[in-house]
Amino acid sequence: MIHTNQTLKMKQRPYVIGITLNIVFVLAELVFAKIAHSTALFADAFHNLSDVLALIIAWLAVVVFGLKATKQHTYGWHNMSILASIFNSLLLIFAVVTIFYEGIRDLITANVSHASGATIMIVAAVGIVINFSTAFLFRVSGVPDEHGHQSHDLNEKTAYVHLLADAGVSLGVVVAGLLIQWTGLAAIDAIVSMIIGVVIAVTSWPMVKSTFNLALNGVPDGIDEVAVAEYIANHSGVAQFHDLHIWPLSTTETALTVHLSLNSTSTGDAQMILEDITSALRTTFHISHVTIQIETSSFDQTCNQI
Repeated sequence: MIHTNQTLKMKQRPYVIGITLNIVFVLAELVFAKIAHSTALFADAFHNLSDVLALIIAWLAVVVFGLKATKQHTYGWHNMSILASIFNSLLLIFAVVTIFYEGIRDLITANVSHASGATIMIVAAVGIVINFSTAFLFRVSGVPDEHGHQSHDLNEKTAYVHLLADAGVSLGVVVAGLLIQWTGLAAIDAIVSMIIGVVIAVTSWPMVKSTFNLALNGVPDGIDEVAVAEYIANHSGVAQFHDLHIWPLSTTETALTVHLSLNSTSTGDAQMILEDITSALRTTFHISHVTIQIETSSFDQTCNQI
């Protein structure tokens, strides 16, 4: 689908605003984490940084579809989203390791005695506002379709849910600050930071695993390669197939190539069979780029002799 410049600008607006707001907040949270001697704020800053990275990846997925392919880059720049996702994954791994290191160190040193519950509550409360505000941008940012209805793509829905979940994490940090104020047990700060580290690790693992699978040109999650092969093999016009390959072009696009040999009675209907299989692969299996090579029996025999 070709988007107009105006449509692309409308789709990019919530990403740009959300990324800007969250980057400013992450930097501020890191500063106040240092001032308040709070590992929990430090961990929450990394958690919000994961939001920024996820938003950047989703934004790239929107931007690259507006960039034209070139003679050197015939598929365009769509795999930039995969490269960004790899960087995101590596940074998240670093963040989790750092959070646990800082949390454990604070539990066994005197650093925890300086944690400021009031500062923690105020900064985390701002985080709740930032996350809710950014989520609201995606909630109302649908671009009208040809019928005038608002439409929201998967990236927008994912960003919306992710930001709401992060508001919940910030709420947990507010509660931690309140407990520190009431009990004077500053060790709560380190414990909460490690809980956030666990949350980041658990919620990010599927994405990290999927990202490295995409980087190795593995079959993308959500594509059932067995079902695809069975559909092609069981198609009435197909005698046999080989060289079936499925790989990602980006974090949202999938490509497929396959060689088909047709039944002798179906050779005359080759174009119809080609269109039928291509349509099913796109609509049923969500494979956007389909390349099918149809071979005659004489070509198959020649290949078998080589």
